[in-house]
Amino acid sequence: MRIFTIGFILCVTAWGEECFSQSIQDIYRLSEEIRLDGILNEQAWQEITPYPMTQYEPVFKGDLSERTEIMVAYDDEYFYVAGRMFTEDVNTIAANSLYRDRYSGDDVFAVILDPFNDNQNALRFFTTPAGVRFDQSISNDANDIAGSDAVNGSWNTFWDVATSQDGNGWYAEIRIPFSSIGFQSSDGTAEMGLIVYRWLAHHNERHTYPAIPPNWDRGEIKPSQAADIRLKNVDARRPVYFTPYALAGYQQQNQLNNSGDAYEYDNELIRDIGFDIKYNVTSNLTLDITANTDFAQVEADDQQLNLSRFSITFPEKRQFFQQRSGLFDFNFGNTRLFYSRRIGLDGQGNQVPIYGGARLTGRVDDWDIGVLNLQTASSENLPSENFGVIRVKKNVMNPGSYVGGIFTSRVGSNGNSNVVLGLDGDFNIFQDDFIEVKVSQSMDSQVGQSNRFNFVDNSIFRITWQRRASVGLFYRFFVNRTGSEFDPGIGFYRTINTSDYFYRVGYGWLSEENSAFKSHSVNVGSFNIFENRSFDLRSRFISIEWNSDLKSGAGFSINTRFNQEHLLPSEDFRLVRQIYIPVDDYNFFESSFSFNTPDNRRVRNRITLEYGELFDGKRMLMKIDPRWIVNIHLELGGSYQITKLDFPERAGRTSTDYTVHLGQLRAQFALNKKLSTSAFIQYSNIDELMGVNMRLRYNFREGQDLWFVYNEAINTMRDQMGLGLPRLPVMQNRAILLKYTHTFDM
Repeated sequence: MRIFTIGFILCVTAWGEECFSQSIQDIYRLSEEIRLDGILNEQAWQEITPYPMTQYEPVFKGDLSERTEIMVAYDDEYFYVAGRMFTEDVNTIAANSLYRDRYSGDDVFAVILDPFNDNQNALRFFTTPAGVRFDQSISNDANDIAGSDAVNGSWNTFWDVATSQDGNGWYAEIRIPFSSIGFQSSDGTAEMGLIVYRWLAHHNERHTYPAIPPNWDRGEIKPSQAADIRLKNVDARRPVYFTPYALAGYQQQNQLNNSGDAYEYDNELIRDIGFDIKYNVTSNLTLDITANTDFAQVEADDQQLNLSRFSITFPEKRQFFQQRSGLFDFNFGNTRLFYSRRIGLDGQGNQVPIYGGARLTGRVDDWDIGVLNLQTASSENLPSENFGVIRVKKNVMNPGSYVGGIFTSRVGSNGNSNVVLGLDGDFNIFQDDFIEVKVSQSMDSQVGQSNRFNFVDNSIFRITWQRRASVGLFYRFFVNRTGSEFDPGIGFYRTINTSDYFYRVGYGWLSEENSAFKSHSVNVGSFNIFENRSFDLRSRFISIEWNSDLKSGAGFSINTRFNQEHLLPSEDFRLVRQIYIPVDDYNFFESSFSFNTPDNRRVRNRITLEYGELFDGKRMLMKIDPRWIVNIHLELGGSYQITKLDFPERAGRTSTDYTVHLGQLRAQFALNKKLSTSAFIQYSNIDELMGVNMRLRYNFREGQDLWFVYNEAINTMRDQMGLGLPRLPVMQNRAILLKYTHTFDM
């Protein structure tokens, strides 16, 4: 928690040292134009005093290997950040890629802005010596809470950067329009939070301002640890960004003919248009409007191996859902009230056309506000539906605490509807300790059915107490109860009619300055799922885990886990669609080991080994995730996972020895920062498919893109004689698409 005051506040850090929190800093207002060229020869950059930098890692407050100077300024329309990254041996400067938003172990210059100064949400902009742009949004003070990922790398906005290099190092200038970040002002004065840093790949070293101690995971980007800055006489221009698109292409689908004796091509020409509009209603509220929304250029999902009896989720990559996405999170661990992939996708992953909709996000005083509404077309599996979400959060007690609520609705043209209400609060009770409370209620209405409502059966409740830290003692305890009729219509759940209990207790510490290790942590944890009324055990694990990171950038972890699974009648299932798991009680052990090499190497890898029991069988897994930075233009990588399953003969099952293969190959080539292409090939012998996703992008300028997309699914197991069906064709489906988008700044 930050304290706003004038003067100095005496405090004691976790390191037992006295420190001072300075008053809000007035940022330099420019009186001359900054030419964005990365040279830093303007008079303003000579007059501004650089921030005092501190080594964050590998040794907190250790000696800086190189000199770093970072300055910030602003004018009527832009926020500027400039850096001089002096380097004694310029041959050690790492610039490995020209591909946007794909970090490849490069040197980094970055700024984190908390534009509303709410200590919870921020935007990160960073670049490399090659001038490649990366942008991310940060929520929940960089804490992953209840299944939410606090860092959203799929978020993008409008901004610019320029870099240069000479015999003394490399230099960067970042220019961010105020309309891209949003802020809240009073009489023309805005207060924000600021963190700046430099990452030196060769030294595995990070220089930061302010001097944030490494007491938390992702502590270097925590909004609550940012320095407070003030900008005067700011009233940002509020442009309208109008982005129409045109799409053309060709699609083929192999389908069984009416007689059922052969597969035939179903060919379709694709022609489509649509648009998006972005408008800052005020400096702190952003309105997005979309019509005939299309996501043709979105990268394919990574295939996942599910060795449990529960469903799994996939990350949201579609750009429309990224703006303030953390605000809409309302999660109970494995249950989410809002899972955006329910919109525009049916249960089989097929796209459903989106007619259009709108989203309003921002902050008014100490209220965070998010409103979303979209209308989808009908599809083979679903009627036309309207999806609505309203989310609000209000700061209470201190900057780290809030209370809030959510409302979701899903209304079909067939008359069916689902409404969900939720209330939550997250309270920073002292230091890094938080108590989180959440409760939600669902209400369904199905045409032609008697719609019974029971307050207990249609609800979910959760209370969590945790210490969000990575150094010293850390812990997390929660109790979660889900009713038997609870159904989040725009959400996701794994179980209902269960009571869940979880604990994790651990301890983390930093190594001595002369040690090869940077940090260690050990923890024990348990997750238990019980039937609500009978309190019969459904699922449980008890684990112990050790994690270590080296100052070289390498790291490893070791985990041992005991599992219990109790399958109720009718819960028998087929593991990986092949191995029958009958109703029974199962107790089994498993262990895992993983090791990753440093990210600053051109050839790097992560190796994972797992061995143990699985239900009444045995499992052995090996996975490698290699990556090779061939040069600044080309990068190759992927993963290969082989899982050997061995199950004995029993009632309903002959003995089974089955090997799962899951492979991915990625290739990225960037001729320059404008023209890039990627290829993503996946293979799974469970699905008996090979997927190919190729994308070529030409970025004329920010907001103006030409995309060429090629998708194909190939059948790898074509024989269906045992099913009485004809032999499958080689190609299951194929799509060739050309999409052009052009943003007009009005």
